[in-house]
Amino acid sequence: MLLLASSSSSSFYYTVECVAKEAAVIALELAQVASAAALCVADDEALAALREDAADNITVSYTPEIGYGFVDVTANVTRGLVFLPEVGVAPEAYAVYARKMARHGFYAAIVEKGTIAHVVRAMMQQPYLQYWSLLGHGKGGGAVAARLAFVLHPKIKALILLAAALPEDVDLRSLNLLLTVIYGGKDTVVTPQAISKSFSQMAGDTRTVLFPNLGHFDFVHSDCKGNELHPSQDCEGVLTSDDVDSIANELNYVVTFSRWSVASARALSYGDNEKLTLGHNDSKPYPGDIRVNFTELPIPGTSPQRLWWIFTPSQITGGIIYYPGAAVDGRAYFPLAFEIAARGHLVVVVQQPLRNAVFTFQDANVVLNSNLSVFSGVPKDRWAIAGHSLGGAGATLYAGAYGRRVYAAVLHAGVWRTNLTLSELPVVQIYGTLDCISPGGYQRYRDLNVDPPPKGFGPLVNLNTTQFIPIDSANHYQVGDYGYQDHDQIATISLEQQQIFFAEETVKFLNNIPLKGNGILSCS
Repeated sequence: MLLLASSSSSSFYYTVECVAKEAAVIALELAQVASAAALCVADDEALAALREDAADNITVSYTPEIGYGFVDVTANVTRGLVFLPEVGVAPEAYAVYARKMARHGFYAAIVEKGTIAHVVRAMMQQPYLQYWSLLGHGKGGGAVAARLAFVLHPKIKALILLAAALPEDVDLRSLNLLLTVIYGGKDTVVTPQAISKSFSQMAGDTRTVLFPNLGHFDFVHSDCKGNELHPSQDCEGVLTSDDVDSIANELNYVVTFSRWSVASARALSYGDNEKLTLGHNDSKPYPGDIRVNFTELPIPGTSPQRLWWIFTPSQITGGIIYYPGAAVDGRAYFPLAFEIAARGHLVVVVQQPLRNAVFTFQDANVVLNSNLSVFSGVPKDRWAIAGHSLGGAGATLYAGAYGRRVYAAVLHAGVWRTNLTLSELPVVQIYGTLDCISPGGYQRYRDLNVDPPPKGFGPLVNLNTTQFIPIDSANHYQVGDYGYQDHDQIATISLEQQQIFFAEETVKFLNNIPLKGNGILSCS
């Protein structure tokens, strides 16, 4: 259904528009170029996405001087995504993606022109949405989206650059902003080399996705193909339905997790070695005689540059490679890592692209293959894999694929993502009795992975080698230190107590695993 809508406003968005006008000075030249008439017209598939479809409940509205809005009228919509077209590309060419986003329960807007004013007015159509993301295509839409995300953060929670590099004067490394870069290997308008050059302006948890066969205009549904800003009659586009689904999945993940959790000041203080040294007024308390040192190191071969955060005890019993929960700043786990290290186990917290360990669950291999002296104190047969929440999914995937490289897996309220019924690897699942971020109560951490359908997804667990340890009065988000998490219950023990209890149970479990001689394999 295509409706003609009128614009709405609120005092907050009036303030937003005023702020945006200041940024408009920076992007004035881009805005002027973007006002040119479209040369790339939407194809039939894109035009079909604008029409009523009995298969869904999507309403498509059009507002003059703003653009299109897509929404599922039956959904409880809390998130929005605004598409900023490339110069010369008709806004309708992005309709296929916008409709897919609406089917996921998001509000999707396509602005007629990639200008700051158009974006803010599009957001004014849905003034009560909590989380906004921007997608900018190419030199026009991408540059404006990047600048607007910088100016309007934290109202803008996420940015997607589609075949676009960051402008040289925009540095996003210090922002708690979800950033994904999608680009084509055959793009000669914004080349892969130009995009790679801008990686140095992006945070380490940026996700980059390369489509090797796509050119600049292949990403959208228009009559322009490859890298030419004019209709092509001689060749078909190389954008496949699988490509469209893959791109839509990337957009869906970004918008879904567009509320990124940031590490608290308390959590960050554990990365200060002065505070880890006794004798200061704000020194961290230790449970015994072991002392801890913090190190931050770049992960070799990563671009944008990702980091290892390492907590090294003065007496080392073993090592733990730790995957953070989804959308959580990895530094939020510094207090837990400290408590574990203070009990004798070196901890490596791994910064993940898009803060999702499932994408790069093999990351532990880089630690295990490293010859860095900081890891040399860990016995070769005493490395464990661990993770919180969706980080647990990455840990179980690693255990399933490379289980003989580690001697244990530790899940802290972790998602179970693979079948380990035939594995002899010792596994522990530690969780709180007030953990309620998902249906089923805290018992779900056992039931979903042990019981067969319809009650669970199991059996996925070897009950002879797996332990389930509930922590009374603990919840989900206090495993880290990143603030409240929706749907969870409030713990009735303190943040400090919960992290100590999780550390104690983790270390107790690991210390009780007997050595197995040369049973741990080394492989590349």
